[in-house]
Amino acid sequence: MENKQAKKVLSAALATGADLAELYVQNKLTRVVQLNYKRVDNVATTLVYGAGLRLMRGVQQVYGYTSDLSEASLLALADKLAAYFDGKRAVDCGDIKDVKNPETHKPKKEHETLSVADTIAYLKKGEDTIYAVSPLIVNATCTAGFNDEKVEIFTATADGARAVRDRRVHTRLVAQAVAARDGAFEVGFSGPGLSEGVEFLDEIDYVAEAEKAAKTAVALLDAPECPSGVMPVVIGNGFGGVLFHEACGHPLEGTAISHNTSPFAGKLGEKVASELVTAIDDGTRKNGWGSECFDDEGVASTKNVLIEKGVLKSYMVDTFDGRRLGMKPTGACRRESYKYLPTTRMTNTYIAAGESKPEDIIKATKQGIYCVSFSGGSVDPTTDKFNFTSSETYLIKDGKIDKLVKSPTLTGFGYEILHKIDMVGNDCALAAGNCGAASGMVYAAVGQPTLRVSEMTVGGKGEAI
Repeated sequence: MENKQAKKVLSAALATGADLAELYVQNKLTRVVQLNYKRVDNVATTLVYGAGLRLMRGVQQVYGYTSDLSEASLLALADKLAAYFDGKRAVDCGDIKDVKNPETHKPKKEHETLSVADTIAYLKKGEDTIYAVSPLIVNATCTAGFNDEKVEIFTATADGARAVRDRRVHTRLVAQAVAARDGAFEVGFSGPGLSEGVEFLDEIDYVAEAEKAAKTAVALLDAPECPSGVMPVVIGNGFGGVLFHEACGHPLEGTAISHNTSPFAGKLGEKVASELVTAIDDGTRKNGWGSECFDDEGVASTKNVLIEKGVLKSYMVDTFDGRRLGMKPTGACRRESYKYLPTTRMTNTYIAAGESKPEDIIKATKQGIYCVSFSGGSVDPTTDKFNFTSSETYLIKDGKIDKLVKSPTLTGFGYEILHKIDMVGNDCALAAGNCGAASGMVYAAVGQPTLRVSEMTVGGKGEAI
């Protein structure tokens, strides 16, 4: 969209006293290729194209959207939203200034350079590998997802009008194996992804990822039940960070803080975790799965230290919640599409590396469990109580990793768990995920090093220990 047209829309929106007008234009192309049940199950291309308009006055806001980007349609939307306010013009929309984009995450190889046929051939190697692991494998799902999104954000306030244009490119591979025997089913999964182009396929050993998923699914068929009780829990690096993401990350978002529904509200400067814990939300991470040069309200992404050596240092804040809290936005306001009102969301959120070696954390644990990855879970943001299922879990006996066990459930309160982290490894890694909340589904990376929680409630079907 040209700045001249955007200026007309913003000027019309500001006619009745709004002190901020924001026009968000999205053009998102997604392509998916999937093999399932030994066939090409899906080759799909999706286009999301439209615009959203938001007005603010103080701590009031109104939002609307349209897929008709003609000038007449956008002006009609501006007039309709402006009708929610009844004052006089307080802000004039002057000329819009373009903000330079550093293009930090620009892909090396564009998605269009990879044909559908070549994508299928690439995935087929993973599929063949999964089925070759065991005759107990009943299905292999191999998926490649390619996303290329262009957004334009035009904003006008008393401080001036600006235009931000950003491009986000994502590539993800998924290998999922299902093993079955005597009516019992188990699943193995791998889903790496980065904010990169086709070069990502050359960086990942997809065959190895597929083989690992298949072996995990088969091994789980013979795994005994996990014991239950309160015990030490070692959580693996990478996707193990989903527990922190859900149990502690969401309560640190501006929406929960500004509504005073978070256990961390009003605790800046206080000790909220073990001194071993430093937690970061970093939207600037090079090619990170959740990285963006600018967020969805045109604010530059930042590296935001949330907790430093156990002390709460910051929250994730957008413009609207920032007004309620008296804080500046941190560049983490995001949305799934133009149909959603944007709000504070995590980007690449992780616990920073510590000093312990992962093997020393296992050696120091006489008895407990080692959770390598998680398949799902939930948290009540008003109480911070979480419930998670560990998809790959091993017993620890006498300081050694013992046998694989069936998936247990971990429960507790995020604010309690943070204080019980007593060992943090030096092997921090991040993993790709998708996070759903008020502003829809967004790309979000989770991460951490291997770490130990001194005690946690484990729900398994085995005998209590």
